[in-house]
Amino acid sequence: MANGRLSWSTGFGHVVLRVALGAVFVPHGLQKLRNPAAFAGFLSQLHVPAPTVAAWLVALLEAAGGALLVVGLLTRLVSLGLLLDMLVAIVSVKIGLAHAPFTSGKMPGWEFELMLAAAALTLIFTGPGNLAIDPLLHRNRQPGL
Repeated sequence: MANGRLSWSTGFGHVVLRVALGAVFVPHGLQKLRNPAAFAGFLSQLHVPAPTVAAWLVALLEAAGGALLVVGLLTRLVSLGLLLDMLVAIVSVKIGLAHAPFTSGKMPGWEFELMLAAAALTLIFTGPGNLAIDPLLHRNRQPGL
């Protein structure tokens, strides 16, 4: 009984998580899209292979993927990409390049990136919820396809 009464709030929780995560990533991706060459140069300093290709992939993932999260389309796939994006950012930039502590008053830590990774991981496990486009696409599939 309690589960039935709270089912609407679970769906709303998915919406809040998707929209918040997408809203964080879209402007970061758009910023990278404004000057992909500069971002590619930064990735080159980190010895990322094919930095120009990687720059475009990350920028498009963050901008378009963030927008897809907002509407709940390709949620698990986009979330997987964003999780990997944040893990690379934590390991190679925050810890590797900046030697940043988890959190500190003196310099930016990597707690924000960890929170974004955790939100993406949550969406991988839970999916988009019922208030999204993904479930509408799956309802129209025939069994066995």
